[in-house]
Amino acid sequence: MSQVTVFYGLYGSGKSEVSINYALRLAREGRAVTIVDLDAVTPYFRVRDVRERLLEEGVRVVAPKESIRHADLPVLPEGIRRILMHGEGDIVVDVGGDPTGARVLGGLKDALRPGARGLFVLNAMRPFSRTLDEAEEAVDRVTSSAGLPPGGLVSNTHLGELTRIEHISSGLKFAEALGLRLGLPVVMVGVPAHLKSQEEELAKALRGVRPLYLERYLLKPWEIAE
Repeated sequence: MSQVTVFYGLYGSGKSEVSINYALRLAREGRAVTIVDLDAVTPYFRVRDVRERLLEEGVRVVAPKESIRHADLPVLPEGIRRILMHGEGDIVVDVGGDPTGARVLGGLKDALRPGARGLFVLNAMRPFSRTLDEAEEAVDRVTSSAGLPPGGLVSNTHLGELTRIEHISSGLKFAEALGLRLGLPVVMVGVPAHLKSQEEELAKALRGVRPLYLERYLLKPWEIAE
């Protein structure tokens, strides 16, 4: 059965990488997938910047036109309402960070089909989400602006290439504590791909929560130059 999955969160939570890797996982499982770039606020680290890579793996990309792909403008993809309501297969939506970015989805909430699932991406090492009180307020502000109540949490606590399994474990415990407050499950844990080989240690840290292994697709300009 097809599913609309919306990823939202604070800036720096890693929600765009989560969206990309989740869409790719679905495609590699043989599912028809469309990823929708609804980040109409920030000009950096957007799904549209890796459009070609996604298309190569069979993921359809819905984003503003190529001619304005680098514009810092509140431009929405063409036909977005039709796609959200009637698009075939699984649809993954990457929403702009913070309440400002989430407000774009709020303007489209009438187009979301019944059963659309909102997942809040949580990185407990980023500002404004380092305590349970801060994180609870962030979830409320972002999801209220989006007009879509959260259906679960994605634990994505990391330090980039410096991430160790203990960071994954402590981040999951933090997300679970937040989930208890909010009555929400932790549905997946973002795990940098360089930790994938440490299977036994990861299994203990994840305690049955499914990992989403994350390859980095959104690179800084100097990383691309290298």
